[in-house]
Amino acid sequence: MSTVFYVLLALSVGLASAAPSSYTVSNSDGFSDAAKLLLAGLDLTVDPCEDFYAFTCNTFLKNATIPPGASRIGTYDQSQENVNNQISTATAKIDSSSSLTEQIFKHAYDSCITNFNSGSPDLSSKINTQLLSQLGGLPLASSQWSEIGWSQFWTTLGKYESQYGVGSLFSSYVSVNYGNTSIHALYINQGGLAMPRDYYTKNENRVQADNYLADLTSLAQLFNKAIGGTTSNDDIAAAVIDAVQFEILLALAEVPDDLLRNYHQQYNVYSLADLEAAYPNIDWNSYISGLLVDVSPAYKRDEYVVVQPAFFGAIDSMIGGKRVSQKTLANFVGLRLLTAVSDFIGGDFRKLSRSIRKFQTNKRTKQPIRFFDEASQNCVDYVSAYMPYGAGYIYVKNIENRDQVRADVARQTDLVIEAFLNMTKTLKWIDEYSLNNVMAKNKQLVKNIGWPWWFSFTSSQYIDNAYHAKYHDILKINDFFDLNLALNKASQQTENFGLLEKKPDRENFGGPPSEVNAWYIPERNSITFPFAAFNPPYYRYDFPQAYNYAGQGGTAGHELTHGYDDEGVQFGAVGALSDCTWESCGWMDKNSTLGFINMAQCVVSQFSEKCCPLKTGNVHCANGANTQGENIADLGGQQAAYKAYRKYVEVDRKGVEEDRLPGLTQFTPNQIFWITYGYSWCMLQEDANLVHQLLTNPHAPGVCRVNQVMRDIPEFAKDFSCAAGKPMFPADSDRCHVWTDAPL
Repeated sequence: MSTVFYVLLALSVGLASAAPSSYTVSNSDGFSDAAKLLLAGLDLTVDPCEDFYAFTCNTFLKNATIPPGASRIGTYDQSQENVNNQISTATAKIDSSSSLTEQIFKHAYDSCITNFNSGSPDLSSKINTQLLSQLGGLPLASSQWSEIGWSQFWTTLGKYESQYGVGSLFSSYVSVNYGNTSIHALYINQGGLAMPRDYYTKNENRVQADNYLADLTSLAQLFNKAIGGTTSNDDIAAAVIDAVQFEILLALAEVPDDLLRNYHQQYNVYSLADLEAAYPNIDWNSYISGLLVDVSPAYKRDEYVVVQPAFFGAIDSMIGGKRVSQKTLANFVGLRLLTAVSDFIGGDFRKLSRSIRKFQTNKRTKQPIRFFDEASQNCVDYVSAYMPYGAGYIYVKNIENRDQVRADVARQTDLVIEAFLNMTKTLKWIDEYSLNNVMAKNKQLVKNIGWPWWFSFTSSQYIDNAYHAKYHDILKINDFFDLNLALNKASQQTENFGLLEKKPDRENFGGPPSEVNAWYIPERNSITFPFAAFNPPYYRYDFPQAYNYAGQGGTAGHELTHGYDDEGVQFGAVGALSDCTWESCGWMDKNSTLGFINMAQCVVSQFSEKCCPLKTGNVHCANGANTQGENIADLGGQQAAYKAYRKYVEVDRKGVEEDRLPGLTQFTPNQIFWITYGYSWCMLQEDANLVHQLLTNPHAPGVCRVNQVMRDIPEFAKDFSCAAGKPMFPADSDRCHVWTDAPL
């Protein structure tokens, strides 16, 4: 049902743009629900030209409650929880007539629910005898511990990664070979840290380091007691201090994330003989044998990519120079494993494990790992992590209008891409050669929308018997601890190390369709939009397109720009490193590269100086260098989405503006576009979570992703009739011109 209104008087200052003399209001379910969502964030007492984040998010921030076990809650998080609920509901209906994939997922999910609700039994002895025994035991919990052979130590290190997904000294993975995209390669990388690097290296972060040490000590003492160990608490505390001191040395040796943007420097190909010669105190043959224990010899190549040679030189030097003993190494590695598996024990073990891992992030998305205190959310999240396409298959299969949604998003994506390419043609700093490369790369872009090509909802033969072949035995396992180990192993064989046995697929999603996220993969030149992303706060099929283009369209533009930023430009049309010189790779000429650097440096400076959401403590502002890629993508992507929306109105709607939202009739469709973007980044965070984000996350906090982005897009100020000089409409000389030099 629609209602026509006639505009007789101008709306209040800051809320009006050039409006037609009349407009129509839609009271459809979709428009009504979109209005309710936006009203849940809007604070109409705030001038949008003064503080747009407060205008779009204050009501959400006032009413939101951070759930138990979490350190933040945002509109993004709520969306994932809703998807998880849908998967949980669908899983309850799975029976013996369902696909094998669905039955395996349900078996693991049900086992997790039982374990979660019953309060996990004490599995300490099992962890000790089944897992830690491979290290000869955990030294700090055994007065009888003695050194094992170095070959066994390095083999165990590799097996911990390939069998249980636990990285420690190193963190290796398989991906497309940057130099030859027709094959996969084994990348040997520096190990991850349990906390942000600054927490180990800067004195002002002593409190966080002390808390980490205390939690780790308590976990070790609890474990010692549970297995009947005789080591005194004082001796355990001393051993943990020794292990953490070694971790500090690792932190000093690791290269910070903001320096890991040159892929030419990270692509260092070694043979086994080369590795042994360069780092003789590391038993590479044993380590790699442990990593690839489940990979067929027919697919093993004597070629390994070392991501950061200097880090491995530091490890080699520590061992060779006797600066670290095998006992300290075993304690460090054993504590990493204990922390990873103790979440499944429950009680104080789970509490301590989660406290220690609260800074841990997903390796692919860089987002913090979430912990749930509610059984169904916890277990969907848990099984999805190890069987991502099981969760994705169940989710998408139960969406009735999935084909209509995918077609709509595909059309939207094409318009966003067209808009972005037109933006690049306005750039003053890009030459014809580089612009031609932009167009050539776009022609080869892979667009993964919704679900992978091999999903079939009429026959499950491929997903059951080909993709999930390594998961079949899980149906025979009832013990949850053993099931967890089996899931871990199957995941590593299917999604990681087992990829060495397969030819790279540029249409590989790289993540589940049930994840509320999106990503660009430079080594495949692909953008991926999982079906779960097509939910509020980003999209809903029956929502106004102003909303959908701001949300999902902005996401599409954001990910697209990554293909052309300082990292994406290093990779060519089919994903291989391109046009490499002695120092770097990239298909832009020198002058165009300098132009991009100048554009990027403006953004770096802006966010370092003006994105300062914390007013107390030692950390106040974002790291502009570390967040530059995501900030540039926000700016370029949202402008492309806005231009795409206006093209949609011009072409698809023949120039007729969309209906307005009930209860928000004072806002034009253009204004709804910007409000939707602001609402999508509403986030209530604990200070510790915000500090961690500022220190480590490549994404700036929500307040910066809204206000700083809007300041640099003059179309926003025009649509809200902001007066020149207002905080959200700075002088042109104070703006960063990102991915466009077109006049307003």
